[in-house]
Amino acid sequence: MTTPRTVPVRTFLPLADSPLLATPHPHAEYTGLAVRLAEHAAPETATLSSLLTITEPAVSQQIAAALEARTDLPPAALALLVAHRPDLKQATARLKNLLFPDGVGCHRFARTIAALAHTPETADHAYLASARFADSAGAADPGMLHTLLGPLLDTPLLSGPADAVLGALLNARRAADIQVTGFDLAGATARERTRGSRTRAALAARREQTISEIAEHTGGLTLAADLWFTTLLDTADTPEQAGHALAVACTASRVLAAGEEGDSPWPSVRARWRQVTAAARSAAAHPPTWHQAWEAAATTPDGSVWDPSQRGLVAGYTLLADHVLTRYGHLDSPPTPTQCWATDPDGRALLHTVADHLTGHLGHSPLGHFDDQLLITFVRALAKNRRDKIPGALHLHGLIAAVKAARSKALLLARPTATSLGIVVPMRAETRRIPAPGPGTEDGQDALTTKAAQLAWLLEARPDDARAELLLVDEDPDGASAHTARHARASHPQIRLTVATRCEKTSAKGGAVLWGLAQLHGAGHTVLAYTDLDLTYPLDQLGLHLAALDQPGIGAVVGSRRRDDSHGYYPPAGPSPATLLYQQAACELLGLRVTDPQAGFKAFTAAALHTVLPKVTDHRLSFDTELLAVLTATGHTVAEVGIAALHRWSDGHSGTPRDYDDMLRAVHEQALRHARAPEQGKTPVWDRIRAAGSLAAAAGQPARITVIPAPR
Repeated sequence: MTTPRTVPVRTFLPLADSPLLATPHPHAEYTGLAVRLAEHAAPETATLSSLLTITEPAVSQQIAAALEARTDLPPAALALLVAHRPDLKQATARLKNLLFPDGVGCHRFARTIAALAHTPETADHAYLASARFADSAGAADPGMLHTLLGPLLDTPLLSGPADAVLGALLNARRAADIQVTGFDLAGATARERTRGSRTRAALAARREQTISEIAEHTGGLTLAADLWFTTLLDTADTPEQAGHALAVACTASRVLAAGEEGDSPWPSVRARWRQVTAAARSAAAHPPTWHQAWEAAATTPDGSVWDPSQRGLVAGYTLLADHVLTRYGHLDSPPTPTQCWATDPDGRALLHTVADHLTGHLGHSPLGHFDDQLLITFVRALAKNRRDKIPGALHLHGLIAAVKAARSKALLLARPTATSLGIVVPMRAETRRIPAPGPGTEDGQDALTTKAAQLAWLLEARPDDARAELLLVDEDPDGASAHTARHARASHPQIRLTVATRCEKTSAKGGAVLWGLAQLHGAGHTVLAYTDLDLTYPLDQLGLHLAALDQPGIGAVVGSRRRDDSHGYYPPAGPSPATLLYQQAACELLGLRVTDPQAGFKAFTAAALHTVLPKVTDHRLSFDTELLAVLTATGHTVAEVGIAALHRWSDGHSGTPRDYDDMLRAVHEQALRHARAPEQGKTPVWDRIRAAGSLAAAAGQPARITVIPAPR
């Protein structure tokens, strides 16, 4: 029985720790080891490179002699040896013979090629300009040149010395009037790639300066300029394009100030530039108050410095709070958030000013650092810390709505495709809501003008490729709402307004919405939506829906009032038990997994609605749940986004919509119609409501069933 051989454990130290490098006079044992490696180690470039880094004179001389004496060094290893030890005559001669098989050429050329491959900074530029170099360059074997310089040509970026020496070599070969070879083409490609990379690097380095210069003409707004510069950088594929893009970047500020189109050959860049000019126009229309608020928000009352991403929120808080105190602070009864931030043109304009600056002001935006739930938490904490006595907490409603509008616009600007929106607004007995407030119309909301203004603010960010159609459908037999809307219509170049009348005895909103969606689908709009004529849901938040619809598989998006990142609709305690019971019962009956199935702020892809609309037959208030259920059944995903509603909860409100019981019965019918009979699954909440006789009665009973919010 033989004893197993024990393999000694080897410890490999970094080269920097080698005794051959770390001591002034290495021990003879180490020197001998290095020389034996030079004599017998596999002739790999990495091994030779390590040995050649040893600079102790006595040791390096022995290593060089051992390497020069070897006859098995491949061309790449031989070039490495000559580059580090150009004084080795035999190695240089062998390299020269490889480059000139016919014996022509010179040793100096061989050393230059070795230097180009490994130490280009040591090349003799006087020799590169000589006739002798030119003659040798034309006579050298191109295949061997490619072998020796191939790794250099494959590098993403040539160093300055390498680029200069390679350029001299290629120019000399070109001047020799010889046939172009693969080496010449590869060398030209490497130099072209390097030139493009350097120009692109110069363009990228110009980004901050260019955006800063543009910001001087856009009131400090930077989002559109940042997206424009990204597109400019993405189009610069060749050195010529990169050079042109750099010139465009250097003159951008002057061009914007002059109101010119700009000298750009790329349609995508021109489209983004028009978004920059739109931002400049928008900034010019803003109330001239932001600068003072921004400066005042530099520090906290105790002298601390706000983080730049939070400073915009503090400035917005100051502006909106001051507006409320100035406009409404003396009133016994404050207005609703709808009146303050939607109906009132000054309040709406101020909210949009804050939103624009939150998208990116002087390069700072909170949107990229925090999600909306955290931003809402910050806003509430800021108000609590300041203890301002603002009527009706109107500043909180306005600032959180501005946060949502800002993210909406930022998402729309970043959207990769054009936007064609079709929005249905059902009407019934809205003649008091449509006119502006005034004598005889004190309850007026100027609803149509307000909705158009909210939508216009959003779409103006993309003046070239964002369009919308507002289709108002009056289902009252007298057509009074349609008549009033036609007289109050607002106009905007990116918005088409259509008013229609449609009478259906069995319809209660659902028929008007479904008919309107079908009309807009037939008109070719790619995204379809519906909302109510009241101003609870601001249309400037529709960018949230659009971004969600762009995700794979999403067919519908619900603007939910009940998510953690929603605000404004419910009291601090949240939805009432009756509301939650209705939601849970609808989820049980139809398999819906949404928190707010009845929200009047939904958007859909045209592709999803194409097969769904004909299958929805409920034209009553419960049509939403059937529409979402059919969408889900056809394989589409229903997503939700949290919205900020311009709504004030009134104390003493019953919390149970008057039609919930009728709607639940309709939902039950929908479940039976679409083969989702309750008997097929557990429906504890639905059973509880039926046993109690009504939703209100079930909500008033001691809770024996836990209502679990639907998963997101």
